[in-house]
Amino acid sequence: MHMTATNSHEQPLDQIIRQQMNAISALNDSHLKQVLNYSKGFLDKVFPLAQGSHQDVKSYVVYYQHLLAFFADGSNSGLANPTQFVALCGSKEKPQSLLLCNAGRHIELVISKQGEHGAHDCAGIEDVLLELSTPGQQQRWFSMIRGQLQQDAMTSCQGRACYTAKDGSDYHLA
Repeated sequence: MHMTATNSHEQPLDQIIRQQMNAISALNDSHLKQVLNYSKGFLDKVFPLAQGSHQDVKSYVVYYQHLLAFFADGSNSGLANPTQFVALCGSKEKPQSLLLCNAGRHIELVISKQGEHGAHDCAGIEDVLLELSTPGQQQRWFSMIRGQLQQDAMTSCQGRACYTAKDGSDYHLA
């Protein structure tokens, strides 16, 4: 009889725990969406597209030496300032990361449609890494998605400090 009383108390507790887990999961998803939207807003300010917004991009590809952003309706746009795209990691058709540069500072746009964060984003953005160091200093990067400082950004390029420049040559971070 005591066992029945315990089971009746456990059932509501299990339901409460499940409800809390679902609520926290929804909050995490909502927070991730806010952070991704903020990060894409940053991209719109610092690396604007010639037309459209990074918010609406479904995929990024490199066509010859240009970064193209494709939208749901099939249209595409390059960067307003095409020289800001400097390198990539992976293939041009399906890049793992894109390296952009503004005023001597790099950002790495990490793409992984199967990643922890990229799976929740229409363009597959896994992270946006901001270069904090200046030439001659140890490289330090800030993850906009994780909100953490990192010593290096070589996470998307399998530990390599070398990218493929848009002209096909090696691109090394200083």
